[in-house]
Amino acid sequence: MQRKIFSTAVLLLAAACFLSACGFMGKAGAARKRTLTFWHWDAGHQEFYETLAKNYAGEHEGLNIEICVVPYETYTEEWLREAKAGRTADVFAIPPEELDRFMESGRLAYLSYKDIFPGDEKPELLVNSLMKEKAKAVHAAGSMPLIFYNKDIYEQNRLEVPETLSDFVVNCKILEQASVTPLGMSLSEEGLLEAFDLADGLLANGIPLEDTGKTEQDFSKRLKENTGYDKLLGLAMEVSVDKELCADGSQELMRSFAQERYAMIPGTTEDLPFLKECMSSRFDWFVLPDEDYTKAGLWKPELMFGAAKKGKVLKDAKGFLSYMMSAQSQQQLAEDLGKIPMVRGLEPREEDIKRAYDWLSGRTQVYLSCFRTLPQEEKMLCKERLDLVLSGKVTEPEEFLNEWFAGLEEQQGKK
Repeated sequence: MQRKIFSTAVLLLAAACFLSACGFMGKAGAARKRTLTFWHWDAGHQEFYETLAKNYAGEHEGLNIEICVVPYETYTEEWLREAKAGRTADVFAIPPEELDRFMESGRLAYLSYKDIFPGDEKPELLVNSLMKEKAKAVHAAGSMPLIFYNKDIYEQNRLEVPETLSDFVVNCKILEQASVTPLGMSLSEEGLLEAFDLADGLLANGIPLEDTGKTEQDFSKRLKENTGYDKLLGLAMEVSVDKELCADGSQELMRSFAQERYAMIPGTTEDLPFLKECMSSRFDWFVLPDEDYTKAGLWKPELMFGAAKKGKVLKDAKGFLSYMMSAQSQQQLAEDLGKIPMVRGLEPREEDIKRAYDWLSGRTQVYLSCFRTLPQEEKMLCKERLDLVLSGKVTEPEEFLNEWFAGLEEQQGKK
């Protein structure tokens, strides 16, 4: 009898323990307290990130998100120092120009398309080649290369927005004859011409060195076969501002443009807020005209994010990045940060951002910026080469540029 009672008691105790364990595990699984750390440098938009974090944490019981804002000037060095000490944040912004250093740290987790877009309904991305396979960074938002022009100067000289490269050349010639500097450039601290925005547009929409007819071409082949400069080389040499008159740095170029020193300057949609704040004259923008060879668009990544490799809350980190890429978050990002979202099918409210976004959305292909994603050593090489070409110091520019591209390809092949 005692044995039977004991057996029954054991069964009841086991059942109670099982039920208690199920209840405990259920609560613990849903309410396990954990903290996700998030680093970025954009103190001016801290409210946006706080709202994003609050909304995501509110949908995941037990999750707390701590945001750390680190000054941009010291951001990369502080991140690398923390990474070396094994204290990497769970989610972090990555400066596009420093991507190589972040990847070389060995602290970035691989992210797959399914990690970022786990649901059945997959959003269509602006740059479709991204995130199809594993990557170490998520491109969340960006900008587009533009040519800004002074509307008052254009109207005074009865000019229309160019629709072809020939129109652009004619506009520059007319402005030059009217004693107006057609195209402004900026100098780097090293005294080199900063022409990346212009060069990106030329590479995307440039003319082949050989007449191959108006057929669509693969962009990677265009990079190998097409310098993109031949139709504008003479123009650049003739109308680029002399170095003595160049604005020192891109911000100074914007100020000089606002003071009507130039009729046009190269830039990106990221420059729009600054010009709208400081420019008294009317201005607008156009995309560097192409000849309809590829119908290509160019998108520059400005916001990139990564997750810590082997992080304690890696699943939450991937979920948070996924939330950033949702249509709702991307829409809010475009409205609050004034950047071009990565997801198609949205309606940005800011007029100029919407114009640029709609233009890109209408392209057959949209490519990443060529120059912004180059390693630092190759970027410096490009600066030196562009400086020589655009300053008119090269006697055989096409041959020179072909050799330059061949050198870049050789360097890539050795890696």
